[in-house]
Amino acid sequence: MISGFNTDVEFDGIVYHVQTEDKGLSTKKIISLVYDRGTILASKRTPYDDLTVSGFDENVLAERVQKQHKLICAAIKAGRIAELKEMTAKAALVQADGAIAAASPMPTALVGTSIGIADASVLVHYPHAEVIPDLPEPEPIFAEDLLEATAEPFNVEPIVDVVAVVEDDHLLPAEAVAVVSELSGQERSANSKLGVELLGDFKFKGGDRMTVNIMVCRGTERKVVAEAQIMVKALGSSFRPVIFHAKSDANGLAKIHLQLPHFQAGRAALLVRAMDQGEETELRRVVTPG
Repeated sequence: MISGFNTDVEFDGIVYHVQTEDKGLSTKKIISLVYDRGTILASKRTPYDDLTVSGFDENVLAERVQKQHKLICAAIKAGRIAELKEMTAKAALVQADGAIAAASPMPTALVGTSIGIADASVLVHYPHAEVIPDLPEPEPIFAEDLLEATAEPFNVEPIVDVVAVVEDDHLLPAEAVAVVSELSGQERSANSKLGVELLGDFKFKGGDRMTVNIMVCRGTERKVVAEAQIMVKALGSSFRPVIFHAKSDANGLAKIHLQLPHFQAGRAALLVRAMDQGEETELRRVVTPG
């Protein structure tokens, strides 16, 4: 599977995120999605069955993925957001009419429960074959930096040589032992800082598909934060960053379906960032090769 592209494009004070990726030979589709925070505004899905007819060429596929990504970014930079959304909607109607005429069920991709979209209070259906007419070839406009993942250091346990063995243990009665906390008698300081947590014990490995639950809370009382913006980014030294967006619900919870890039060498990490009322907080987890 060819690695995709992730680019933030700003127009009229709004930063749109464009994600383009190859879905693999089992699907044979190049998919581009345009996000405004956690909401998908437009999409373009292009099949490439022709590449497998006379021998598959990975370089040709990579060029198509890059070209489609550049075209979408150029359209946004030119202020054609409304046009992209209108083209996507028209393509959906065309696909629906064709499906009814053929008396067969229309295949759909359920947006909102996949590709990292957790805020699924409104489910929008897009067909698998939206078509956006070709746009003028732009100058290269994306300039994303490959962030170096920070791997957490391994803990090295000390080696202790046994120099004596005590065979007769002297057991004290329970009432003779008292446990005193170091914070005994001290009042714990309160705060209202924003916090983000992963619910559950996760181990992340390259190539894994998984669903993670995230909670956003505030302060020592851990009050839940609703409508917080959440970004999950997979970073690595041997692959391009992959970004997933979500928004916390009324209980401060968000569910994200992750597809971690496959890699065999180098370092990688998963960054989870939450944003609310201008405040940000984040946590990192190591991703092992797989």
